[in-house]
Amino acid sequence: RMMEFALDAQPDFILLGGSGSITLQSPTLFRELSVPTIKTMTRMAKEAGVPTMLHSCGKEMTLVEILATESDLDCVNPLEISPMGDCDLAELKKTFGHRFSFMGNIHTTDVMLNGSVQDVERAARKCIEDAADGGGFILSTGDQCGRDTPDENIFKMVEVCKEYGRYE
Repeated sequence: RMMEFALDAQPDFILLGGSGSITLQSPTLFRELSVPTIKTMTRMAKEAGVPTMLHSCGKEMTLVEILATESDLDCVNPLEISPMGDCDLAELKKTFGHRFSFMGNIHTTDVMLNGSVQDVERAARKCIEDAADGGGFILSTGDQCGRDTPDENIFKMVEVCKEYGRYE
């Protein structure tokens, strides 16, 4: 019913909350408890022409593999790298880039919060190099920008995106 209500509002997209849905349970429990709902919601949204995105912090490689074959999901985020996650953006793009759009991958604390402007530029450019080819990549942090993230680091990420992240 909630999905019907959301789709009646004709949104641009629907973000499915599921943070920690694979890191807080086993893949077996994820398939049993979460996947049926995700399948239903993404099918409903697809039939309504509304893209869906799933946010799930932590280790997402198994989640991406499962949802690529068992749902109509359109986009996955935040694609955290080690130690918080297990995502290799280039590998994900190569394996599932035909199936999903991806969003994220700049380390929230090591790069955005504690890194230099040069660290942010280097990480942002690597993400673009790893996942932009062929489209379907949204440059973003691995999860969020903490309250104390330096403004200059946020501005640098946006600048790199504007300079290197444009599609033809």
